[in-house]
Amino acid sequence: MRLGRRGIAILTGVVVTLAAATADAGPISGSFSMTGDFLPVFGDTGTATVDVNGVPTFEGATGINFLNLDGTDSGGTGEFFVVNTFAKPGQTNDFAGLRWTTGTIRDFTFAGTGSATYPTVPIIGFEALALGGLTFDLESIYVKYQDANTLTLSGTGFFNWTGFDKTAGSFEFTGTNSGGSIAFVASDAAPVPEPASLFLMGSGAVMGLGRLRRRRQAQAA
Repeated sequence: MRLGRRGIAILTGVVVTLAAATADAGPISGSFSMTGDFLPVFGDTGTATVDVNGVPTFEGATGINFLNLDGTDSGGTGEFFVVNTFAKPGQTNDFAGLRWTTGTIRDFTFAGTGSATYPTVPIIGFEALALGGLTFDLESIYVKYQDANTLTLSGTGFFNWTGFDKTAGSFEFTGTNSGGSIAFVASDAAPVPEPASLFLMGSGAVMGLGRLRRRRQAQAA
């Protein structure tokens, strides 16, 4: 199965942070899932990576171009939509107020030489939401697996949020020809679920993915 015309079309994410936070101080606690669009590119030039038929492919890609929720490319950053928030039993869900809000995520290079538009790590403010000035700084990144239809990245960084302590976390990105996932995990948190599990997390995430698919189909018609 080949990638769609705009390439990898669905983005899903989860954030899991250190347990036991308070409203005034302490590490961030809880999780959220998000949807969005992105394309694989050559990070040094920003040119989309395509196969002999002009279809986007992960093969040879060294960067990710995140798109806006309407499918447009503003250059430098893209948008994501928070469709659900989660908390483990007995854990505070500090992200509860993020549901149905939007954030921005920076285009970046994960291998090779970067550029001004597609920087390499460290990337300050790699991900940002307006609520409380929440940001995630990406400090390291490496390729775990890559072929024409699949890309898996892993990295580390830090969360910064007004009223909370700086919280260490790790970054996991999996993109495929049918979807993808982004996961952020605190260093002391439980292991991240596999991308297939993330993809099914919560009815809100499923609804968001369906909405994006219908929008893309309408635009292609």
